[in-house]
Amino acid sequence: MAEAKRRMVQQNDQLHGVQEERIDLPFGALVGKWWGPRDLRPIVCLHGWMDNAGSFDRLIPLLPKHISFLAIDIPGHGRSAHLPPGVAYNALDTLRLLLHLMQHYGWGRISLMSHSIGAVMSYVFAGVFPDRVDLLVSFDLLKPFILDPDMVLFLLADSLPKTLDLGAAEAGRSAEEKQFRYDQYVEHMHAGFHESISREACHFLLYRALEPSGQQPGGYRRLTDRRIRHNHGLVWSHDVNLEMARRIKVPFLYLKTTETPLFEDARYHQETIDALVAHNGLFEQALVEGKHHVHLSHPERVAPRVAEFLLKHWNRERYLVCKL
Repeated sequence: MAEAKRRMVQQNDQLHGVQEERIDLPFGALVGKWWGPRDLRPIVCLHGWMDNAGSFDRLIPLLPKHISFLAIDIPGHGRSAHLPPGVAYNALDTLRLLLHLMQHYGWGRISLMSHSIGAVMSYVFAGVFPDRVDLLVSFDLLKPFILDPDMVLFLLADSLPKTLDLGAAEAGRSAEEKQFRYDQYVEHMHAGFHESISREACHFLLYRALEPSGQQPGGYRRLTDRRIRHNHGLVWSHDVNLEMARRIKVPFLYLKTTETPLFEDARYHQETIDALVAHNGLFEQALVEGKHHVHLSHPERVAPRVAEFLLKHWNRERYLVCKL
């Protein structure tokens, strides 16, 4: 089963001319997947927590072929490098990562299509650097959550100590406690994300999240850095989120799934939406039937709305580059 499903992912990449992309950063390599023409600045795709660049493998083939996309494995995920021992992951690292990308390719602006925590960080990046973003597509999450003070303090007190014992052995690699058969990982992923990721969709994430262990026949080990499990997220006020909403003026599509809760008081979410609507005539929102990973498990529900949005706002001249 494992080899057949891994070949399926490889064949999907070959069919669509996907190229593996590698960028050397100070702590190691950032690895991603480039879809589409190489002479165009791609829309950068940011995946969610514990996912990887394979999150977009089933959606991008349904989008306009003349547009380029670069789906990256955020450090600690997929095939990208782990952070050095003794260092903990922080959500704000993603902002610096995007600046690294822009510097590496010489981009003055960046376009972002993102899911879950990737979408949250795209929102933050656009709010902090409004003049450096020219297009946003966000799936299911919109912005950092606003939590009660006691919950914020509990999360910090719970997560920070857990990062201390995971940095010693090859940034968590050799500390992986167990190895499983491939079919067990499929079931773990399907159940662990509350069936948000269909079993068939799991293969596109597992292709980049696993490697043969070499220690037992049919065994696989995780590539994901265990320290990312204890990322405590972002902590700031509702007023900061609202100010970010007022600053974002670019085309912005937000697709919310019907089965994912807001994880916060609904008024914070609605007030942010209201601010976006009031200050950005290019903001669009819609509900999509499904669970948190609907863009991966049922991309046909998402693709028409995304394609319509991109055809309306994407301009070839703005994305054309001389040479990469």
